[in-house]
Amino acid sequence: MKKFKPVVLISIFCAIIFSIVTFWASEIDWPIFFCLILAGFFMVWIQKETVTYKFLDKLLVGSLLFGFLMMFLMFLRMYAMSHLVYDAPLPLKELWDEDMFIIAGVYSFVSFLGGLLGIVLKGFYSLYKNKLDKIIILIGPFLVLFSSLSIFKIKYGGTIMSALHGWPYPFLIHQIEDVVDGFSIDKWIFSLGSLYHYIIFDYFLYLAIFVSAYYLIRYVNKKFKKSINSTFLLFGLLALMIIIFTSFISVKKSYIQHQISGAKYCEAESDCAIIANLSPFSCAIVVNKDNADRILNLLSSYPSTGELQCSGNEKATCIQNKCRVSVDHTSNEMYWEMLKQSVENCEVSSIMQTHSLEVTAVLKSGMVIKVKEPEIDDIFDIIAESKDKCGEMIMRTE
Repeated sequence: MKKFKPVVLISIFCAIIFSIVTFWASEIDWPIFFCLILAGFFMVWIQKETVTYKFLDKLLVGSLLFGFLMMFLMFLRMYAMSHLVYDAPLPLKELWDEDMFIIAGVYSFVSFLGGLLGIVLKGFYSLYKNKLDKIIILIGPFLVLFSSLSIFKIKYGGTIMSALHGWPYPFLIHQIEDVVDGFSIDKWIFSLGSLYHYIIFDYFLYLAIFVSAYYLIRYVNKKFKKSINSTFLLFGLLALMIIIFTSFISVKKSYIQHQISGAKYCEAESDCAIIANLSPFSCAIVVNKDNADRILNLLSSYPSTGELQCSGNEKATCIQNKCRVSVDHTSNEMYWEMLKQSVENCEVSSIMQTHSLEVTAVLKSGMVIKVKEPEIDDIFDIIAESKDKCGEMIMRTE
């Protein structure tokens, strides 16, 4: 059993560290696979074996322990967050759900594959130890560049650098809306300038980081007479950059969700408002009106794919001092009567008509009335009759 001790310890260590490192990342999202592969890699590199088959039994035990412990720790994290932060408590019995064991099996399998990759890399290290630093310095930036370009789930063709610096997208699917039917149309855009930004500039930027790290290690070893292994540190830098880049969108999404959840306090229904319909958050994002501008700024900083399909009857309400969404079952006919009465009583501050013949009226009280396919001529007649009493209203079409 003594021979299993180092692998067991590194498995426990990796499970604890990666469950913390990936705190904001989605448990079933693909960036976590980099952490699983690294765990298997470390299980191999801690062993002192030189023959391939002698790695396998310890790697198998370590991978199983890591996979199930990782699943358990992540479930505990989700359980705590669901009760303490989010308004959707997770039952403890979900820990024994079949899906959890499937996830643990996937974690174990991927970490085992990472260990097999580690065996191959360890063989290369023993053969090309003196040249491996240069290989990592040259190839490492390409791997980091790929991890940046691979962020495609939300920002089509976008990269980590576009989110950080606002550069143009390299290969963008730009969605435009048909003005008649309202359907989304995909339009391909390619920019030579973005090829420079994302391929050439990014590679040399990451190359400069690796070269700087390499010469810094050499300087420290020479200045302080140390024997720091530059290969391990360069590989660690590569792994760290890949994890940060591939987890960026997940981190951003979870942070915004956390901020939305914390911006829902209310004392009355009038405190709440639906401020946006944005994928992947909600078709009716509701918060306290005092937090609306801050949350809208956060939402605008997230690369979204557009709006979600909703019933259109959602409205904001305050339940147990928390802004929530309720479904409005008021009929279109009742809204039509409310709109006519509001116009006649000079309670309307603005009216907008869309190409789909939907009329949206904003009342002076802040309430919004939407009427689908109303009797357009009637509403214009009422507005014309109300001019003398109410004055001009702000009207526009789109």
